Amino acid sequence: MPESEAVRIPDHAPVMVLGGATLFPHGYMPLFIFEQRYRDMLTYALERQRMFCIGHALPNVDTDDHPDPVHRITTIGLIRACVTHPDGTSHLMLSGLQRVEILGWEQTAPFRIATIVPQACHIDDPAVVRHLALEVVDLCGRLCGDGKPMTAQLRDHLKGIHDPSAIADVVAQSFLNDPCDRQRILEILSVEDRLRYLSRHLSQLLVDS
Repeated sequence: MPESEAVRIPDHAPVMVLGGATLFPHGYMPLFIFEQRYRDMLTYALERQRMFCIGHALPNVDTDDHPDPVHRITTIGLIRACVTHPDGTSHLMLSGLQRVEILGWEQTAPFRIATIVPQACHIDDPAVVRHLALEVVDLCGRLCGDGKPMTAQLRDHLKGIHDPSAIADVVAQSFLNDPCDRQRILEILSVEDRLRYLSRHLSQLLVDS
């Protein structure tokens, strides 16, 4: 599903602030909602476009008091499924839609609502990007098997994706564990640069496995 899918990205969206958490477009994030402010946020989102952003908290800041507690580049996600329990808590699955930049805050309490603008990715040389995408998928396939980090289900899923940007994001969501690495690649708008980064990362995983 390309980043330019038909879903309209709103001008404002709630932001759930989480430490060390990064959602990529084309990726999925299961969430358990239990804090009252995020229960309120979920109600707000479900009554509107069913969307909110995951805000990767900046290191060493008080996320409640800091005026800008999250990285400015993030991903807006769509609530694909949600189950609310009798005690008011909820389990949901958030599907990443598109990179967005946080421009400012419309609201900070009881939960944050940001002014956002979509961030489009770009491909300068389609032939090079197609080659790199195939290389990344091949490296992922070599990481599939007993005791290796990739499942056969993910391997088959990647083989069915034809958009290089989507391939980069699915692989980043699946194989990057370090929060700083994840945020760094989320902020790279060049699909070629993202795929080159992932190719190096996967090659190192093969050496270490």
